[in-house]
Amino acid sequence: WNLVFMQFDRQPDGSLVPLPAPCVDTGMGLERLAAILQHVHSNYEIDIFQALIRHAAELTATADLENKSLRVIADHIRASAFLIVDGVLPSNEGRGYVLRRIIRRALRHGWMLGVREPFFHKLVATLDELMGEAYPVLREGRATAERALKAEEERFAETLDSGMRIFNDVAAKSGDTIPGVDAFRLYDTYGFPLDLTQDMARERGMSVDVAGFDAAMAQQKETARAAGKFGGGTQLPAELVAQLTPTKFLGYESLTAGGLEVLALLKDGKPVDAIAAGDEAIVILDATPFYAESGGQVGDAGVLQHGTTRFLVEDTQKIQADVSGHHGQLVAGAVRGG
Repeated sequence: WNLVFMQFDRQPDGSLVPLPAPCVDTGMGLERLAAILQHVHSNYEIDIFQALIRHAAELTATADLENKSLRVIADHIRASAFLIVDGVLPSNEGRGYVLRRIIRRALRHGWMLGVREPFFHKLVATLDELMGEAYPVLREGRATAERALKAEEERFAETLDSGMRIFNDVAAKSGDTIPGVDAFRLYDTYGFPLDLTQDMARERGMSVDVAGFDAAMAQQKETARAAGKFGGGTQLPAELVAQLTPTKFLGYESLTAGGLEVLALLKDGKPVDAIAAGDEAIVILDATPFYAESGGQVGDAGVLQHGTTRFLVEDTQKIQADVSGHHGQLVAGAVRGG
């Protein structure tokens, strides 16, 4: 296995300063131990991976068990499932975006094998059989992982075929480099993360204009910032700010709460007196058990309900310091301020 002997701290000028406490970093993980004990020469030949590869081969109707795409799928189901049961969900930001990139890379390899229906989530059951006893959190969260992965598959499947056609067209006329503006179009319109486009380009011996991609991304962010979800960046109308009090957070004691008051409602970024079934809106309460995204933790999702009135909370964000907004859709009934 790899052993890294830590001895020096390299300075900006290239000189090496001895560390006060030299050490050895060893990379002897579970898979490498298993490879030695099972007398095989690759991590992918150990029992854990072989079972996942066989199941992936069944789901994708692939006869060649040495197919590299099967290895990618087997590796990525482990990473994806463990991230989800540890509380990470696919999103467009932070660690949730890392998860989304891992999932979509696996789905693209399934697409390369001819799969057009959701399949990736079905591997969670096999992973649970292999590792659930050693990792109870996986067994407990299996259903959550399956639901989250299936939803992500269905979401990406809607655009995968179209995006692949666009990529093939662009690649056919781009010489050695995929233009940054086209890579951004694949990201913005079809949900292809940049590294996925780079993967596909690399397979064709091509590269991607990353600087052009970054420039297109920056331009889009500037345009979105100018539009402003609340009319002035994230600034709320002054009259609304004046009437809002800090949201009392109840989530450390309980995941549910009752008797809460609606302080304000926002629709299309503007204050409204009421919302009706079907409206997408932001509900601001005097207190809440919903955690607002902060410090690397994703915002909570759930339900606000009273009688037959139901508001599905898809995300909770801080609208301003100490004021939480429940983003979602009213699916039944009506809600009024107060």
